[in-house]
Amino acid sequence: MKRAPPAPHAAGYHGDDRWLLLWAALIGVVGALATVVFHEGMTFAERLATQHPGSLVAAARTLAPWQRAITPALGGIAAGVFLWLARRAQGVRKGADYLEAIAVGDGRQGVKDTLLRSVSSLCTIASGGSVGREGAMVQLAAATGSWIGQLGRFDGDDLRLLLACGAAAGFASAYDAALSGAIFIAEIVYGTLAIRRLGPLMVASVVAEVTVHQALGYAPVYTIPPLHVASLWELPLFLLMGLILGALAPLFMGTLDGAHRLASRLPLGLPLKLALGGLVVGAISIGWPEVWGNGYSVVNDVLQHPWPLTLIVAVLIAKVLATSATTGSGAVGGVFTPTIFVGALLGLLAGSAAHALWPGSSLPAVYAVIGMGAFLAATTHAPLMSFLIVFEMTLEYQLVPALMLSCLAAYHVSRAIRPQSIYHEALHRGIASEEDPYAAPRAGTSRDE
Repeated sequence: MKRAPPAPHAAGYHGDDRWLLLWAALIGVVGALATVVFHEGMTFAERLATQHPGSLVAAARTLAPWQRAITPALGGIAAGVFLWLARRAQGVRKGADYLEAIAVGDGRQGVKDTLLRSVSSLCTIASGGSVGREGAMVQLAAATGSWIGQLGRFDGDDLRLLLACGAAAGFASAYDAALSGAIFIAEIVYGTLAIRRLGPLMVASVVAEVTVHQALGYAPVYTIPPLHVASLWELPLFLLMGLILGALAPLFMGTLDGAHRLASRLPLGLPLKLALGGLVVGAISIGWPEVWGNGYSVVNDVLQHPWPLTLIVAVLIAKVLATSATTGSGAVGGVFTPTIFVGALLGLLAGSAAHALWPGSSLPAVYAVIGMGAFLAATTHAPLMSFLIVFEMTLEYQLVPALMLSCLAAYHVSRAIRPQSIYHEALHRGIASEEDPYAAPRAGTSRDE
């Protein structure tokens, strides 16, 4: 009697890394399509909330001050309801956060709670919440990796790896950064570049990037003009900037954590907490509408056009406060993109100072772009990923020495001051979630982005 071929979940298939690469490619396509669905849903939700899809900052500027104040609060109420339902659906099962599911979980993601969390994120972001949409996009893509892995009857380390492939695919789709998508997971979650894990991560990441940005034609989120370092004599200035940003990063992370601790003490239900966070954002946006959303349009604008220094400082402080209010309330979203925002404006201030002292130095926009990478390295404690994502955004080889120097300096200073990265809680949470499955996530724990 002729024997049937082994099922995909048989040991022969699971023991062969080539099959993992094929599964990773499939997850890359499906994960990319999941981010596209979320992106289009975001456009639709923004149209409903503000009547001005495409740029939340532009939408905020068209609204009357009282509308700016209440729109994020109303969105917070809706987001809180969906998030409460998601936590009810999750029950005592772990793994709602993809980083936690990869690091300490079993790699399984529930369908109902993941979709409800995604809708909650849509409500927060579309109404002006100061978080990135990429956090939810990566979460949704990661969940597709888990679901496909469960259909293929994977478990254990292999299922966690396929979940990680989905996360890498979501990251690459969101940022048009194929290499960075793989390194983001390998460096932050696994802490190693072992080829068995890095291979599938890279396949999923590259396939997702090609699907979204090459096949479907979605444009990169950042429009960065051609830039170059004027002189290698500036390298000490970039080193100094990295040291300063590395010292400021723990202050930024501490502000996010402080906002969460403050919100956790409030005797309010989840919808009211998110509404209060939205109200704070709305109040800030009356004076500075630039705090709405993830900050893409603001970063693109400061890289293309000069801003007054007073406006840069004001928007920078306002954005940190707005992001703290949104994440501290427990909203689902990413802080990866707001971190890029803060790094860009800090770099712009450093570049403006350097240019004033040395008129022949590089343009302030050069310092802004390198500041993006340095501040990411300082907060994520992932200097390789931070260097790569900025390099993939610019493709300017001439920036490499200054970018590497700043990223490494910022990473080492930040880690010396605060050993925990912005993702520490997500990667080391587990016991706490057993004690209280409905506990609000710490600020920055599932934030992408």
